[in-house]
Amino acid sequence: MANEPRRPVRQADIARLAGVSQATVSSVITGSGDRYGIAQETRDKVMAAVEALGYVPSAAARQLRGARNRLIGVHTFEPIFPISQMNFYHEFLVGIEEQAVLDGYNLLLFTATDSATGRRPLFVKGASQLSVADGTILLGLDRERSELERLAESGYPFVHIGQRTIEGVDIPFVSPDYEAGVYNAVEKLITLGHTEIAYLEDDVRFEATTARREGYQQAMARHRLRARVIETAQYDAASFDLRGATAVFAEESPQLLWVTTLADSQHLAIPRDLSVVALSEAASDTTRQWTTLAAPRRQLGAEAVQLLVSVLDGVDSPTHRLLPCLPLKDDTLDKPRG
Repeated sequence: MANEPRRPVRQADIARLAGVSQATVSSVITGSGDRYGIAQETRDKVMAAVEALGYVPSAAARQLRGARNRLIGVHTFEPIFPISQMNFYHEFLVGIEEQAVLDGYNLLLFTATDSATGRRPLFVKGASQLSVADGTILLGLDRERSELERLAESGYPFVHIGQRTIEGVDIPFVSPDYEAGVYNAVEKLITLGHTEIAYLEDDVRFEATTARREGYQQAMARHRLRARVIETAQYDAASFDLRGATAVFAEESPQLLWVTTLADSQHLAIPRDLSVVALSEAASDTTRQWTTLAAPRRQLGAEAVQLLVSVLDGVDSPTHRLLPCLPLKDDTLDKPRG
């Protein structure tokens, strides 16, 4: 509608118009383009885009661009501090710490939690908690995308571990390449002799699950095999449909439990009669060692620090980085019988 307020111009808008990265836009706008060796032609394109779009930097963003404290923040959306070596997030934090030491930064852990909701918000009473650090690494599954969008619009430097996509907003991230990981897992199963491979979906849908499902569909289509996707609502009636499958992908814990229960009821041995790949490391339990599509967690933590430092330094480099998943182990993989 004509009377609706116009959305403020973001640095991501300038980056798209000028054909450069958001880090380059930030460096040019703050007057550090010469310091970081950004070509005059590039600076001219950025400033032309600034003028064309009518960009006005916020006072908060200008304040954030002051002298550095040599501090990198780590904000988690889940209460994981203190942490043990058995915790899923431990390897991420080890990688973050190791790389921060190499780059000469101290770490600051943001642990404030909303007592009413149990959430760890990025903004408290309208203000960001993160500004004391030069930049922050965000860790864990966030469900309040509006906060991420607001943080990106503020110009505050951050990197998300795990792919996050918000239309019109540049969210710098490092993530496992789940699409390629599942694609390669299908290829391995086919190499073992499997042609009936089912995919058990969970109700939750976010970027990682979308990537995994796409990898499965692409690999099955490439080999002209039937993609057998079973949704949560179909589980009660799907046992007969699954009888012909010799291998399955299970997205989360409920799917692993369903597969185990089904295998027991039909006297199927895992993996002799049914190979299983768990697509979520967090879904694995202590009663069985599953073949899991595993993320290189320590490397992701280190890569997140490297990307954040490059953003702080105004280095013109890709702000979205996908790392290969770890090779599959053979714990619950076998050749199909017969």
